[in-house]
Amino acid sequence: AIRPSSTAEKQDAATEPASARELAVTSAAASLDAFGCTFILAPAMSVRISAEDALLLSAFAVADLSILVESECQVRGGDWQAVVPKLGPDARRVHAEENAGGASVISEALSMEVLCRLLGARLVCTELELRYFPAAGPITDYALALRGGDVLGVSVTRAFSFGEAALSVPHAAALLSKKLAGILHSSRTCFNQNLSKQILHVWCDRAADVALLRLAFGLVGPELSASTLVLVTRCENLPELFTEKGKAPRKRARPLKGLKDEAHLAALAESCPLRPQQRRTTAVDAALRAGSRLRGKN
Repeated sequence: AIRPSSTAEKQDAATEPASARELAVTSAAASLDAFGCTFILAPAMSVRISAEDALLLSAFAVADLSILVESECQVRGGDWQAVVPKLGPDARRVHAEENAGGASVISEALSMEVLCRLLGARLVCTELELRYFPAAGPITDYALALRGGDVLGVSVTRAFSFGEAALSVPHAAALLSKKLAGILHSSRTCFNQNLSKQILHVWCDRAADVALLRLAFGLVGPELSASTLVLVTRCENLPELFTEKGKAPRKRARPLKGLKDEAHLAALAESCPLRPQQRRTTAVDAALRAGSRLRGKN
């Protein structure tokens, strides 16, 4: 037999789906840790950063202070070759142009894309477009400009467990100290851009490593951290970011010693002391040839 539903039962049935939906949304938000976060969706990736870190990133990018902020990146496409066509023009340029060597092409291109999305930055110089004196020593990976016109250098590195050697706080502190010291050196020696403010962009593949880097950053002295902004980004779904193999830098073709180009040869010809005499001789020869032609006609 079918028993008619009471008014209270009908109201409970009407409200139950809404409560279930709200519970599902709340559970999904909790699992994503989405409360208080900013999400940036782009064709190549999505980036999550806490609202507080997003504010600190923008503020400390132009302040003469040092801080560490965290973010998370998830790429779209499955593998790097599928990601490249979706990158912005600046990131594709970093990926395509020659660098100084090493296993850093993917990490640098992806870094440019993330900072473009987070800060609205644009590329100013790639690695080999930056000039240094003296030339030997650590160098910056690329330079970008913020919306207000401030130019910042960016150095990119990766911090992750290798084989059975897990990342530890001492290892992370050593990595940060080395990179921060290199940033101070390149800021002093770069002469075609003002790199007094730089970003150290560190890639990780585990949340535990991000926590270790935060602890290690607290151990680094202020003489090394100076005004460098440290951005730690976790990326777990792009293995090539951490398995990329280094390539030997391509050697530029050098001209043969003593070989002069056309402009140099033209300058030598103009400065030749015999040039006036050659001009007079040429003029006399032309006159004699003209006279011979006239006598021949007569």
